[in-house]
Amino acid sequence: MAATELTISFDPAHLDRYEDTFLATLWHLAQANPAALEDPDAGQTTERIGREIIRRWLKATPPELWNHQGHHYYWAELRKLATYRPGNNDPTSPAWGHGTWTPRTTKPEQVEDR
Repeated sequence: MAATELTISFDPAHLDRYEDTFLATLWHLAQANPAALEDPDAGQTTERIGREIIRRWLKATPPELWNHQGHHYYWAELRKLATYRPGNNDPTSPAWGHGTWTPRTTKPEQVEDR
């Protein structure tokens, strides 16, 4: 069988119009491009494809909004000094939030994070 050459045409200015599978194909082809490393068109095209993939991924991936909050530091410090005892064992019950704080009897350095 003779060698075969494949050509794929696309418009780098309109990457947002292509399906995800085609965009993934373009990414692989752009990375396998035999153009010289110094070729500015090859690098810019590959970068545009990659940025479109990232744009779509971020659009489809909701951000983490609650990983770090302003009160976390103070909460961690409070837990070194006291333990919360809930009002009952059901965290979905309103009574759970009406518990009490009990002072810890160990030194803060000895308290393990729970």
